[in-house]
Amino acid sequence: MTVHSFHIFDRKGKTLFTKRYFKGSGNQDTEYLSEQRKLIFGMLFSLRELSNSLSPVDGPGDIQLVKSGATTLYNYETVSGLRFVLYTTAETSVMPTATLFSQGGSPSLPTTESSSTMMTNPAVTEKIRGSLRHIYENIWVTFVVRSPMYRPLQPNVSSTNFEAALDVYLKGMPWFR
Repeated sequence: MTVHSFHIFDRKGKTLFTKRYFKGSGNQDTEYLSEQRKLIFGMLFSLRELSNSLSPVDGPGDIQLVKSGATTLYNYETVSGLRFVLYTTAETSVMPTATLFSQGGSPSLPTTESSSTMMTNPAVTEKIRGSLRHIYENIWVTFVVRSPMYRPLQPNVSSTNFEAALDVYLKGMPWFR
């Protein structure tokens, strides 16, 4: 799985940190990242609002994973509203499933033909979400929140060693490419 970028947003959608790991064919790096951040936060915000409005239980919904055919967004949201988002290529495993055909409204026996369904590996998803939790609890809190230059309304990530610690941690993960 290729890691494209990593983003941290506050609860209002302000970007606190962005790092692009995979350089694609885009010529305009800053414009591309700016547009990507807006789209990612907007989608996560909209999906959360949708899940809250459709949920039979009161309380905030937790969007953990958004997967398309080519990419996957892993999301970890803290109680304070910070969102840690990892944008990657889709990590999939092929799982064969039997194809069922029905005639006249009743299901028939599975045929000998089988199709392949692309599914996300739950173990990998949990490892990545655990890594995002670790980034928040151990790296963000240590290097940003505990920094003497920390201001709650305007955290200054660039004046800390957060980016260096994040790079060491992410590049040490077995799923990082």
